[in-house]
Amino acid sequence: MDLRHAPVVQFSAPYGNPSIGWEKSYNTNIGVDASFLNGRINLAVDLSNTNTKGLLFKRTLPITAGVTMWGSPINTWQNIGETNNKNLEVMLNTQNIVTKDFTWSTVTTLTVNKEKIVKLPDGDIIAESLFKGKPIRAFYNYKYLGIWSEAETDEAKLYGCVPGDIKLATNPIITKDVDGNDVSDNGVHKYSEKDKMYLGSKNPDWYLGFQNNFTYRNFDASIFMMARCGQMLQSDLITRYNPTTSLENSPSGISYWTPENQDAYLPRPGIHSSTSQYYGWSSLALRDGSFIKIKNITLGYTLPKSLLKSAHMEKLRVYATAYNPFIFAFDKQMKGQDPEREGSDNFPLTKEFVFGVNVTF
Repeated sequence: MDLRHAPVVQFSAPYGNPSIGWEKSYNTNIGVDASFLNGRINLAVDLSNTNTKGLLFKRTLPITAGVTMWGSPINTWQNIGETNNKNLEVMLNTQNIVTKDFTWSTVTTLTVNKEKIVKLPDGDIIAESLFKGKPIRAFYNYKYLGIWSEAETDEAKLYGCVPGDIKLATNPIITKDVDGNDVSDNGVHKYSEKDKMYLGSKNPDWYLGFQNNFTYRNFDASIFMMARCGQMLQSDLITRYNPTTSLENSPSGISYWTPENQDAYLPRPGIHSSTSQYYGWSSLALRDGSFIKIKNITLGYTLPKSLLKSAHMEKLRVYATAYNPFIFAFDKQMKGQDPEREGSDNFPLTKEFVFGVNVTF
């Protein structure tokens, strides 16, 4: 056979895997419902424990597998690993005040979730951010500690940096001395890929919902608050400032490091992306995504029926609703952003104000 005319086989991603199967989950659930004070207090509690086996993940194949796409690694779906998920859900419904003219009721929901990977076929899979004992949707990156100041010039040199560069946490590197003994550098070295570490997960530790409903004669009002705590997110907005290009390509009004502004969160402009000083740039976007939000507020008024008889109406209610009016982010770097979008700013959640009329004939 003339190899010069042999057909070329080109693979596309993801590479097919005929051996994959369904994920299998084994769930144990215990629930308790209780009612007190003639139904004015209602409580529901659910506990669950879920073990999932044959978890489906898209995994990058090594070059040595012989399956590539134009010489680059290719991914494929595989059943790898097992996870455990412990979940607590609580719902409390209370009629706080019930009188002829005024009522106040509350619905509180709480969800606590503890997830971890309990088994992987060959240990941690760093390329896919999968770590035994940690939750999925993990972040494996550099840990931001701040910006090197002029007072730290000598110390910064030990890490290949100058004032204005990003300061990172480091992992100790173990080497052998002439006698074959392990020697640690205690983490003092120029930044490299070896300094990446597990930082957190996109999955919140707990969710909280808090709904309050009020009526006073013909007036009604409701307010819904939600909270998430313990999640990490990657903010697209923070890293729209790029220190490797001219400032014209970055958002205006940002605070970056200068000799006169050494407490800034962002590094100095002019850092070259090929140097160790640029390591950790992506870590700037990884922030605490915990927040409290007033999701919506509604105020309404129902006209008395005596005023509707001549118009042959049974009911007429006018109302106004505000959506996403207030956001309180725990992390000050998330000011002006909506953590509910998990850091994405392509389609931000908007504040909306709606005025309407409900008519029943």
